[in-house]
Amino acid sequence: MNTTEHRNEPQSTRNESQDTLESASLSKGPNNPVRLIGILLWTLLPCLAIWMGMCQLKSAAWSFFLYHAICLLPAILWGKSLWLPTFRRPTKKMCAALLVSSVVFSGIALFTYEFLGNRMLSNDSVLTLLKDVGFSKSIFWPLSIYAIVVNPLVEELFWRGVVLNELDKLKTPFKHFGLVWSSLAYAAFHYTIFRLVLFPGWAEVGTLMLAVYGAFLAVLYRRSGSIVTISMAHGLLTDMAAIVLLLDLFRRYPGVL
Repeated sequence: MNTTEHRNEPQSTRNESQDTLESASLSKGPNNPVRLIGILLWTLLPCLAIWMGMCQLKSAAWSFFLYHAICLLPAILWGKSLWLPTFRRPTKKMCAALLVSSVVFSGIALFTYEFLGNRMLSNDSVLTLLKDVGFSKSIFWPLSIYAIVVNPLVEELFWRGVVLNELDKLKTPFKHFGLVWSSLAYAAFHYTIFRLVLFPGWAEVGTLMLAVYGAFLAVLYRRSGSIVTISMAHGLLTDMAAIVLLLDLFRRYPGVL
């Protein structure tokens, strides 16, 4: 009897977490326009932070600091009660699926870069940008670990854990507004970076694709009930693919950085 209850406990906990998330997304919530506007304006701060760090200060370190420490961290701490109930480890099956997906996604990214890269971006522009923001091969691996482990966790705690959950609690203009806005705002601040390396038109395409990806992460969050799961998905899919593409770029241009 006790063994059965012990086995069922994790599943029931996950179900309760998922039910809580789904019920929050379906409820209209209180009518608090001031709070709503405040949340929406806060989600636009990353656009300013990345523009300041990349275009004005021309520093990767300052960009990360302004984005993570100034824009995201205060909101994550303020909204701790929103994401803490879903801070649980993913299942072994989910971990295995994410690892396989990571290999496939990175392979697709490499294939696309190999055959379509010259139509989408300029390698010279990428190398110039890396030099301008203070990037060098000596910091590649520490930065890669930060990008795969810390960055996705901080981003998901903010965009899905705080923004999505908070918007779903409030009365919003239409159903699934939280999912739509959090995904669009998440993609928007990347546009500044895309414009620096992608050819005209592709920056807009990349931003739209990233918004769709953000919506996918939001749905996965609702389905899994785990903020850790989507943080792992974020790190192992897009961030890992970015590292793989950088490694391929260094292979093509040895000794440049």
